[in-house]
Amino acid sequence: MSNWYSESSPLERRTFWASFGGWALDALDVQMFGLAIPALIAAFGISKADAGLLGSVTLFFGAFGGWLGGALGDRFGRVKALQITVATFALATFACAFAMTYTSS
Repeated sequence: MSNWYSESSPLERRTFWASFGGWALDALDVQMFGLAIPALIAAFGISKADAGLLGSVTLFFGAFGGWLGGALGDRFGRVKALQITVATFALATFACAFAMTYTSS
């Protein structure tokens, strides 16, 4: 098992590092959300339970979005599915900028 990397082809190594980079950026996103929770509690005056619910819903829909994106990729192709998911994420993020209270987000 320890020789798998040295026995990999250059293409397999690039694939490994690209996958690792994507995973690391996803983990960074989750970490940044965890660091933003105290600011959200202070800014919106929400309870810790509501903040926990917000985090749980975010993780659940992240998993659901991955499942849905995979299904869309199988049906319409990966490029079109990625375009749809990026556009949806961008629009939802833009809409969140107008949230004035916790319940409006």
